[in-house]
Amino acid sequence: MPALLTRFFVLYLLSAFPCLGGENIIKNALNDAGYLAASPARLKSSSSYAVLGGIGAGALIYSFDGRIRHIASKNRTASLNSIAKYAEKLGDGGYDLAVAGALAGAGCVFKDEKLKNTSLLAVESFLAANAVGTVVKYTAGRSRPYAGNGKRTFKPFSFKSSATSFPSGHTVSAFAVASVFAGSYGNLWTGLAAYGAASASALQRIYADKHWASDVFAGAVLGTAAGRAAIALSRGRGRKTAFIFPVYRPGYQGVLAAAGF
Repeated sequence: MPALLTRFFVLYLLSAFPCLGGENIIKNALNDAGYLAASPARLKSSSSYAVLGGIGAGALIYSFDGRIRHIASKNRTASLNSIAKYAEKLGDGGYDLAVAGALAGAGCVFKDEKLKNTSLLAVESFLAANAVGTVVKYTAGRSRPYAGNGKRTFKPFSFKSSATSFPSGHTVSAFAVASVFAGSYGNLWTGLAAYGAASASALQRIYADKHWASDVFAGAVLGTAAGRAAIALSRGRGRKTAFIFPVYRPGYQGVLAAAGF
């Protein structure tokens, strides 16, 4: 099933079936996105060192963007190319939503509330992270590696695919989902499987010359932050209503969300 149809199918299921409680997801995702966007204003002195460390790590990776790209280009093999094709799917939005939707459905069928709730929370995290990530992408307008403009080229609001490198959307998606499963289950093996899969998707973006290493780092941070925020904010929420509709026009496919506040 094409990725776009998969998105519509999964979101429709989440909205239509009371067992899944999908009517809450869009509203909660919008709240999570606002929480993420406003997070710098809530920084405390106790967390300032972690933030500074993250900025420092990002700056360091940025300084090595060109070298990392060169290493990746010199180590392409037929075997890695085959692996990369599968790794790419781990960060594809359509597949992520399809898997989360299937797991949520399985939780309903087998009366596994933890699986159902964790899967729905992963969808919420995915939507929130990508909402913020998309705004950053078009605001930054960073040129992708394959465009040949160098890592320092930024053209804000150009709305071209070749200028939407920062952050990596696949990485945002993969880590937004992985961090929810890792955080909700809290055991070593789930964490290793979830973050291992997300990391494979992130590395594939560098290997395929779609993103700079610093794009991937930023995507991992944003996705992880979204997952943790979704878990932290999931307590004490009331029942809300939201509706979603597929939207299509020439050159654009997407989803329109309307939520009651």
